[in-house]
Amino acid sequence: MNQSVKTMLEKMYDLFQREYNDTYQAWDNMVSFIAGDHSTNYIWQNKENLKSLLEKKVLMDKVIELYDYKLLKSDYYDHLGDIYLEKIVSSSEAKSRGQFFTPHHVGKMMAEMTIDKTDEKINILDPCVGSGRLLMEAYKQAPNATFFGVDLDLRMVRIAMTNFAIHSIKGYFLHANSLQHEIDISKEDGLANWQYANNWYSHIDKLKEINRGQNLTLDLK
Repeated sequence: MNQSVKTMLEKMYDLFQREYNDTYQAWDNMVSFIAGDHSTNYIWQNKENLKSLLEKKVLMDKVIELYDYKLLKSDYYDHLGDIYLEKIVSSSEAKSRGQFFTPHHVGKMMAEMTIDKTDEKINILDPCVGSGRLLMEAYKQAPNATFFGVDLDLRMVRIAMTNFAIHSIKGYFLHANSLQHEIDISKEDGLANWQYANNWYSHIDKLKEINRGQNLTLDLK
């Protein structure tokens, strides 16, 4: 981990926080800015929001003075996930949501234990992807894999999407409940749901739910 990257991001967040005086609004705008800078897809999806950001000339001048695109890209580490836990949500709030971020060294060990190094084009799914750090470690083991991540927290999905955009990794991230919605791409409903992947704004209301194969009895009286 390059501490200078984390320091840069923390200072950027502080600028957004002073401008908006709202924790989540400041965070959402900062992540939107970073994602847009690394992906034309996210520029297009956030064009109105990014346009309003650019109109805040004093803020953006300060942000751009701090921001170093190459420095951020050079450090393969989930800084956004760390800052989110340290500055945005309290530990008690994260626990109440069932959010437990795997420590980086544990994620590295898990990826190495479960995924043999390979250049094959395989699929790797994390049904509770969080900020995407486990899939980032999986990428080191299988760089030609296609990565899929699901999370019920839209902000987590956005962080994962942004992390992958920063490091130019191909991945698909879906705002869904993996216990409720079909996410198996081998099934028709699952494949239909993944068309909504990598959307900055939620389409969870359009997702098809798991077919649990419940037996229906007909009353023929």
